[in-house]
Amino acid sequence: MRATTTLILGGGFGGIAAANTLRPLLPAEHAIVVVDESPRFHVGAGKTWIMLGDRTPEQVSQSRIALLAPGVRFVEASVRSIALADRTVLADSETLRWDFLVIALGADLNLAAVPGLAEAAHTFYTVEGAQRLKPVLDRFSGGDVAILIPKAPFKCPPAPYEAALLLHAAFERRGLGGRTRLAIHTVEGAPMATAGAEMGEYIKGELASRAIGFFPQRRASRVDAATKRVAFEDGSEARYDLLIAIPPHEAPIAVRDAKLVDPSGWIPVDPTTMEVRHPAHAGEIYAAGDVTLVPLPGRHKPDVALSLPKAGVFAAAHGRVVAHQIAARILGRAPDEAFDGKGYCFLETGGGRAVKADGSFFELPHPLMRKRTPDEAQLRDKAEWVERLLRPLR
Repeated sequence: MRATTTLILGGGFGGIAAANTLRPLLPAEHAIVVVDESPRFHVGAGKTWIMLGDRTPEQVSQSRIALLAPGVRFVEASVRSIALADRTVLADSETLRWDFLVIALGADLNLAAVPGLAEAAHTFYTVEGAQRLKPVLDRFSGGDVAILIPKAPFKCPPAPYEAALLLHAAFERRGLGGRTRLAIHTVEGAPMATAGAEMGEYIKGELASRAIGFFPQRRASRVDAATKRVAFEDGSEARYDLLIAIPPHEAPIAVRDAKLVDPSGWIPVDPTTMEVRHPAHAGEIYAAGDVTLVPLPGRHKPDVALSLPKAGVFAAAHGRVVAHQIAARILGRAPDEAFDGKGYCFLETGGGRAVKADGSFFELPHPLMRKRTPDEAQLRDKAEWVERLLRPLR
């Protein structure tokens, strides 16, 4: 058996799961290499904690080397280009060759996609952004807080709504409830629309019970930092004293330059194997996580196609499936794992409570997501889930 190299681009949920699942499935002579520009892995679900000062970045992160199984090589570098014909990747100045390629680079965040947004808005969708937002929130003494979702899809669909609920609770604790008005302005038709009406109505009810405004189907055209106004394509405007934005997401430039994306802007994959739909490299290139477009079989509306939400639990599941697919190819056997479209998410509601929702996205006639009543136990479940993710392997 010829020794192979599996090159995994990205050391997030999907990349780590792919490497750690694949390593024990293959003999040691088969190399597994993970490339990421950052030496540390951060759990995205903890960024609202950083924003509010409940955790430090160190408490929701871990060294990527510590999280990777022994026998997996880690390269700290940025992916500059992907050459499919040559089977090479340029990672900073190093050229890496591959027999099997796993693209798990996630999504790039681009506040500049909306004119004026980068100059006007804060965000908690990056660790650095959450750190910068914390002292701003500490100094905030009241006014209009606008949470803007200018483009979909975006990773962790519950996060903007969780942030609104947690901010409401924080302002109430500080005695600012009567002087602060929270509102969400979103391009979406409903919160977590892919998950179905039950989750959307539940979240809208939680917002309404706290007098948090919800303004759907609002596509931002520009932001004026001087007048503190967001202008929308329908001619309406929203005034703010503090603007918190979910940055527009896009596939990394190296992925786009390699012409791996379709008109959606994301990498189309087989929904059960995560194989990239590229005829010249059938069975050799896979993708996992936020960079993918995973079509769903069901629909809520006959004329609106659906795709899998972008979330860490799905990325990890993709990575495990990819590992089994690659191992089967190398070892000459039938693959024994396929992605089943199932996953879950946590939504903190404030007051020390959270709700866990379990989703089955390959269901027909449409995806299903079921939740429980928020309580303290589900918040503990979230904290324990984060702790498990950060447990070192070496």
